[in-house]
Amino acid sequence: MLQSCWMLVAAFFFATMTAFVKFSSADAGTFEIVFYRSFMGLLFITVLMLVKGVSFHTKYPFGHFKRSLLGTISFTMWFSTMGHLPLGTATTLNYTAPLFIAGYLIYVALRHREKAPWNLGGAIALGFAGVCLVLQPSVNNEQLPYALIGLAAGAMGPVIFFQIKQLGKLREPSLRIVFYFSLVGTVWGLLGCLLFEGGLKLHNLETWLGLLGLGTAAVLAQLALTRSYAYGNMMLTACFQFATIPIAEIISVLVFKEELPASALLGMALILVAGCLASILTRLMEQKKLAARLAAQEQTNKPEA
Repeated sequence: MLQSCWMLVAAFFFATMTAFVKFSSADAGTFEIVFYRSFMGLLFITVLMLVKGVSFHTKYPFGHFKRSLLGTISFTMWFSTMGHLPLGTATTLNYTAPLFIAGYLIYVALRHREKAPWNLGGAIALGFAGVCLVLQPSVNNEQLPYALIGLAAGAMGPVIFFQIKQLGKLREPSLRIVFYFSLVGTVWGLLGCLLFEGGLKLHNLETWLGLLGLGTAAVLAQLALTRSYAYGNMMLTACFQFATIPIAEIISVLVFKEELPASALLGMALILVAGCLASILTRLMEQKKLAARLAAQEQTNKPEA
């Protein structure tokens, strides 16, 4: 359960990353932002791995490639919607990923005739309702194609996060997982920038600072997210992911001097309640599993009459 709390750290840095996107997106294209986001992360992770003595060698290159490519495509799609949709709408669509995760876990449980985690699914739905109240998304007919792209990016969430979970079960270090993710993103962003945006451009100091902040916040967020999904409870981590929204709103008030309407405050309260509820439910589920395991062991070790 404590490992899932790393998502709260990731939420802070993801909210910070979104603020830096505002500084840089006016002058930098989508693929250029992807490139700098990934390249700065790659440099940071490489140095960190060398300092900590973590090997770059992996026995599971294809697993890393799948996770990295799908993850890179997903956040490229999200960045592209931010240029054509209101920021609130784009962010809301991106945060449909936990709903898809909950839906998939419930489907798997029902398929195997196991008890479905309806309670945690309800907590995630409550958290998403809070997201909608805070961001108040709206889409017109011209924006519908980009809204569908954003929804598709959210739908990729279960596939991506389950791959992170699988790499965690294989005992792959979080640093190595993020390294390959950053490597693939760097190549992807550079190729896209050269093919579709006329190559890398010179920018003013404000844009460079925005790109630097974006890359730094992104890699710190990715490290915390990877640790949370790889080693924590998946449903609880998914619910904690909503914490990005109230943190982003606080940054908007403090940095951009924006005002919060009453609906936003209510939405933030729902998000916090959902996180607390998910924490309690997860703890109860873990205690029941532990009790059942101990009972089974006692039954096994019980001497025959």
